[in-house]
This record gives sequence, structure tokens and C-alpha cells, in this order.
Amino acid sequence: MSQSIIRDEIKYVRGDDIAPTNQAKTVVETFAKDVASQFGFGIGNDVSELVRELGGRIRYEDIMESIEEESGSIVVHGQHDFDITLPHYTSALRDRFTIAHELGHFLLHSDLGATPIIAYRNGSGRIEWEANWFAAGLLMPAEEFRAECQLPDVSTAQLAAKFGVSLDAARIRQEA
Repeated sequence: MSQSIIRDEIKYVRGDDIAPTNQAKTVVETFAKDVASQFGFGIGNDVSELVRELGGRIRYEDIMESIEEESGSIVVHGQHDFDITLPHYTSALRDRFTIAHELGHFLLHSDLGATPIIAYRNGSGRIEWEANWFAAGLLMPAEEFRAECQLPDVSTAQLAAKFGVSLDAARIRQEA
């Protein structure tokens, strides 16, 4: 069954019908590094500023809205026009990774808005891996992260603090 819908005169591609790039993890992470360089985004910078520079908006919803409505984590309406939705109940560090993940969908899967998409919070599969790889590459660039890991007595908590991510995100990056 097709996951494409028409809403507000725009045909959106949804969920599992979103085409992955099928690029290797290292290619996706290098792309994230290139995006960071192009926009002057550095370790610990405010990722919401990058969203605004790309034409996006961030909104928060309460848990009842997310239960009652089918809401996407990102809805890309067109070029320089997208909305990222976050729940109110998550931490700022979790939100930071989620925002970077959703930017991955915008940059990798919508072709900068040329293809309107709706990616839902509970999605899985290749496109979610790619968005996670993008987020990790943007927030915790591989070379810089590895260099920090080589420092004597560095803890996962110190890595998380330096890169502005959750302990879980830093731990997963360490194990990769």
C-alpha cells in the first residue's frame, strides 16, 4: 500500500516509501561534516540555528497531541520549508540529537525539500539508520570524537558534555 498522501495540495511521501540514499555510513558522515563546514557549525553549536538557516521551524507538542494525532517528527513541505516536531517530555540533549536526525532526513531524503516527505517518530529501517549516521556525524564528527576518546582517563560523561549529546549517544558512538 502506498504511503503517499496529499495534504494542503502537496503530495507527501511517508514512512517506508521514503527512498534511502543507500550510501555507506562513512559517506553519510562525511556529508554531515561537509554540511557543518558549509554552515560554520561546530562542536557544541546550537543545532536549532542550523534548522532556521535551512528554512525550518521547531515546535513542541504535549504527549496527548502525539497520542491523539498522527504527527511526524519532520514534515518537509518544500525547499527551505519544513517543520520538526519534538515532544515536551524529552531532555534538551535528546532533543539536540533528534533535531540533527531530522535534519538528516531533510538533507538526505527530501533533497533539500524537492521531495516533500513526512517521517514519523516511530519509523525504522535504512532511512532511520542514515538519519542517525548523519546526526552522529554532525554532532560528534568521527575524527574529533576519536581524538577525544584517546585522551587519558576520558569518561563517557565527559565525551557527552563536550559534544552536547546524551550519555547514550556518546556511548553508542564510542562503541561504533
